[in-house]
Amino acid sequence: MGLQNEEKLELGCSSSQPRSKKWVLLTVRVIAFLATATATLVMALNKETKTLVVAMVGSTPIKVTLTAKFQHTPAFVFFVIANGMASFHNLMMIMTTVALISGGASAATFMAEVGKNGNSHARWNKICDKFETFCDRGGVAIIASSAGLILMLIITAMSIFKLLNKPKSVSS
Repeated sequence: MGLQNEEKLELGCSSSQPRSKKWVLLTVRVIAFLATATATLVMALNKETKTLVVAMVGSTPIKVTLTAKFQHTPAFVFFVIANGMASFHNLMMIMTTVALISGGASAATFMAEVGKNGNSHARWNKICDKFETFCDRGGVAIIASSAGLILMLIITAMSIFKLLNKPKSVSS
């Protein structure tokens, strides 16, 4: 099999595949790219600043300004990098990266749970009651990433079925 035919198989565009299946696979790949790219951008641009009263001295409030950013949590940094790499890889190489997206989405989901409910055993306070917008945007990013993950799983299944149903070539 020549290099050109191998590239066609890799791209999901073998000549033996019906035209409608080629378009379905391409469409799912594009939607998966858009989902993971959206997750990357929403989380990467996610930032909220709040000024909170931390104490009172007489009748004068002592205030502190805090900022919640994705860079403050390694799991969210991994989430942005994982989804960014998956988006780039899907766009440039047209290959599935299910494990990468799954790892990033799982890490971000765990940290979102800690942000929402805290962890009394580790003495981690919840923050979503103070940074609602940050947490809401993070949730949108996690949902977009999960959609991308599901689409990547569909692409993987389609590719596997395509390889399993590949007609045997007759050698001369």
